[in-house]
Amino acid sequence: MCHESWFEYYRAFPIDAEQNKKIINQSKLQMPVLVLARDIYPVFGGDLAVNPILDSIRSLGVNVSGTVVPLSGHWIPEEQPKFVLDQLFRFFGTGTNSIN
Repeated sequence: MCHESWFEYYRAFPIDAEQNKKIINQSKLQMPVLVLARDIYPVFGGDLAVNPILDSIRSLGVNVSGTVVPLSGHWIPEEQPKFVLDQLFRFFGTGTNSIN
């Protein structure tokens, strides 16, 4: 694989953004969506009063629920596995996590 092709994913961001704008103006996601957003944004200096990921996803659907995962960064499931499991059990309607 040519190393230059590795950057095509990132080069496509502006095109993706334009396509997403067109799609979102036509209709929003109708299915339930769970967003687990990270808590710490080192690039912005740590904790933020608002969460850009959670807020942006809420604009894409009509049935979006979510939360900020405390003390988490880039690798949420590895950093807070019990919290993630609890949220998944609640979202899928099976009550609370029975795994200790």
